[in-house]
Amino acid sequence: MPAPNPLRKHFLTLVVSVVVLDTVAIGLYYALHVAERMIKTQETFVAVWVVLTLLVVSIPMKRIRQARRQRP
Repeated sequence: MPAPNPLRKHFLTLVVSVVVLDTVAIGLYYALHVAERMIKTQETFVAVWVVLTLLVVSIPMKRIRQARRQRP
């Protein structure tokens, strides 16, 4: 059995993290009726969502870059 590929593991972590974050954000969007609120509230919600996405993506991407440097 071949050794596990760390690049694949980090990539799958990235994809799953983004899917989970988006699922939670979309659920909150509808549960909190953000579409019916003031524009400023909608913009704030989207801004927080974007910042969280950047944070969630940056950590696995850093690990992917490190793993790629270590590959033979």
